[in-house]
Amino acid sequence: MLDVHVLIEKEGDLYSALCLELNVASQGHTIAEADKNIREAIEIYLEDVYEAGDEKEFVPRSAPVKEWLKYFSKEAEALKKKIKTGHLKPKLREVVVG
Repeated sequence: MLDVHVLIEKEGDLYSALCLELNVASQGHTIAEADKNIREAIEIYLEDVYEAGDEKEFVPRSAPVKEWLKYFSKEAEALKKKIKTGHLKPKLREVVVG
């Protein structure tokens, strides 16, 4: 399983989805459709890159910093809301070294 960050934004009548680690984008008419489409776009992108032997050049291929800042800004807002309402359950991402 690949753990990536995806930013989904409302743009007009559509929702755009951007995988921040790979700079791969997709869209959909609903959030669920945008989510489904970005998952498929990521799979296709990775299959193409690995089949061509280009993984050193294209994995990772980060999205622009402004998109990362949007993602983490929204993440911070959501975290503040959870803390305020007492609905915070810790989820740890651990890396063991050594």
